[in-house]
Amino acid sequence: MHASDLSRQPYRRPPMSRATDPQRMNWLWRLVCEVADVRPAEVVEALHAAQVPVDLGRARSWVASDSEDNFFPVSMTEIERNLRAVLLLREAVRGVDELVGAGLGQAARDSAMAAAGLDDVNAEDRAFEAREDGIDEIDGHRPQDG
Repeated sequence: MHASDLSRQPYRRPPMSRATDPQRMNWLWRLVCEVADVRPAEVVEALHAAQVPVDLGRARSWVASDSEDNFFPVSMTEIERNLRAVLLLREAVRGVDELVGAGLGQAARDSAMAAAGLDDVNAEDRAFEAREDGIDEIDGHRPQDG
């Protein structure tokens, strides 16, 4: 069937394939994060910019499956808040990047990011991964055994 034929047919909702608990929407949040390329560190940065206290462990727990030890249920309200915060963060970063593109340089970008209350979105994620790999955050080297 051609796409033009599909446009003329009536839309039908898909059947409900799972029970939905609005307090346990991790499966939906994981799907949104995958499609929109949203990382837990970006969510943390966005929520901090919105003055919402959260840590990277909590943000990672929202994308964990309920069989994992670090699972923490995310609600529909949290998903909406997270998405709105990420959108605002991305808009702010895009605006700062446009200033840099206009020739204002890295110093202008850094000061604009600081003024907006935004840090390096990837810094906390890199630090977390370094700790998981056993790399010392201070000098970037692995601690000596023994």
